[in-house]
Amino acid sequence: MKQDASQTPSSPVNIVADALQSLKMETVHSQASMVETRHWLNNPGLTDPSLVDLTHLPFVTIDNPDSRDLDQALLIERHDDRTYRVRYALADAAYYVPPGSALFASALARGATYYTPILSVPMLPTELSEGLVSLNPQVDRRALVFDMIVDDQAVVSRTCVERARIHSQAKLDYAGVQAWLDSDPQPQRPYDESLLLLRELGNLLIQAAGRRGVVRFDRTETRISVEGQPPRFTASRRKRYATERYNEQLSLMCNMQGAEMMLALSGVSDAVQAVFRVHEAPLRKSLGELRDTLAQFAERQPEPALWRWQKGQSLADYVDKLPQAARYRGQVLSIQRQIMQAQRASSFTPDAGEHHALKAASYARFSSPMREVVGIFTHKELLEALGGHSYDKDVDTDLRDAVIESANHSRQVQRKLEKTIEFATLFSVFSNELTLAEPPEHAGTIMGLRGDRLYVSLEDLAMDVKVYREDIEQQFGTDYEMGDIAATPSNRQCPEWVLGDAVQLRVRSYDEGRKRFRFTLAGHD
Repeated sequence: MKQDASQTPSSPVNIVADALQSLKMETVHSQASMVETRHWLNNPGLTDPSLVDLTHLPFVTIDNPDSRDLDQALLIERHDDRTYRVRYALADAAYYVPPGSALFASALARGATYYTPILSVPMLPTELSEGLVSLNPQVDRRALVFDMIVDDQAVVSRTCVERARIHSQAKLDYAGVQAWLDSDPQPQRPYDESLLLLRELGNLLIQAAGRRGVVRFDRTETRISVEGQPPRFTASRRKRYATERYNEQLSLMCNMQGAEMMLALSGVSDAVQAVFRVHEAPLRKSLGELRDTLAQFAERQPEPALWRWQKGQSLADYVDKLPQAARYRGQVLSIQRQIMQAQRASSFTPDAGEHHALKAASYARFSSPMREVVGIFTHKELLEALGGHSYDKDVDTDLRDAVIESANHSRQVQRKLEKTIEFATLFSVFSNELTLAEPPEHAGTIMGLRGDRLYVSLEDLAMDVKVYREDIEQQFGTDYEMGDIAATPSNRQCPEWVLGDAVQLRVRSYDEGRKRFRFTLAGHD
């Protein structure tokens, strides 16, 4: 989205509206979808005799404080001295959104729920996604429950799936659960023991992922909000809690178990129309370029041996053994960014394949049934296969192809939407700073060099900006040669800018012709 910094930035509402329109997103559900929604509100299916009654169990949801579409609820119990019983309940959207319905057609057209700082564009009407289907507290809800036995090596020895009726006892948030776990708690509430076991099992699952060779990245999240008068986009770094990683591990385990079940059932009958999410390993060329970059980086460090990726060493082991002292944080983050950029994108496919990032033989998406059409479809296919239902193979094959196309397209749409809002946020921040007598400095880290630019990750905004070679040359009055890990000046009296360097960045001007900001760099160490 191009904007003129010499003028007042467009309002966030207009920016979001324009973005949704340009991406052809429907924000209003059809009349037929709303007729079906009203039918389900009057006939919620909670007295269905086929449902297993689990309403007596202390399920809880854990999510962000402002989340209203609650897909997942959990309950963890100690099965014996070495094993845990995990029941992971997923919203039963497939019951309310069957193929052939207007609701399914709408979900297929959207592909997913889309989120912005102003509003969300739900895949399903909010009366369902935030109401009847959502696993809200203190009400009965339909759920697809994965019942798993997991040992202390994080090996799943048994998985059962059943449609059930549950009654979540509380809507918890990550920050609150984290604070409680950090307070040396004594269990008092019915679900407290489950929360303690979440931490215990979550750590075991994280350790098991490391043994499989999963690279542990130090991920940060950007929180974009709308503040001030007139309202402007602002951005900040959002803290990620350990409880998020624990819950994430349960979700991943559920999805891997679902994929294994679909794969096994597909081997019994080709009528099962499974959908998998495949993440292929990096191309050999990309790995070669990554190895060269990391080798150059290591040789520039005071102690190269600490930074070398050894032949035969896995990337997971390499990242885990990098220096952990705070003074090396920028270098470590820049290395992780190089590794991430060498990866290939994942995609939904009809054929099982490895999920390279998770080091899983197969992987599927069961855990977001209200927010991804592929979740509705995988629930449907698994339930039909387990229930021995009859199939119309040709119809299901065509439907699966449409679901896969929609799911892959929706991921592209979400990325475009995020990039538009990120640009608008940076535009809002920097255009405002240009009105100040002295724009503030932003601390950042050089995360990469590509062609004619540096990529600097800003600490406070948790986003990247591009600093172009010509701007650096103009600032320091010398030519710069851009390599894979360094921008080297012809005049050696001027600073060299190296991958992983801590920098201070300040907005200088806006280039109207090229629709980009110019920055100055300082504070090089």
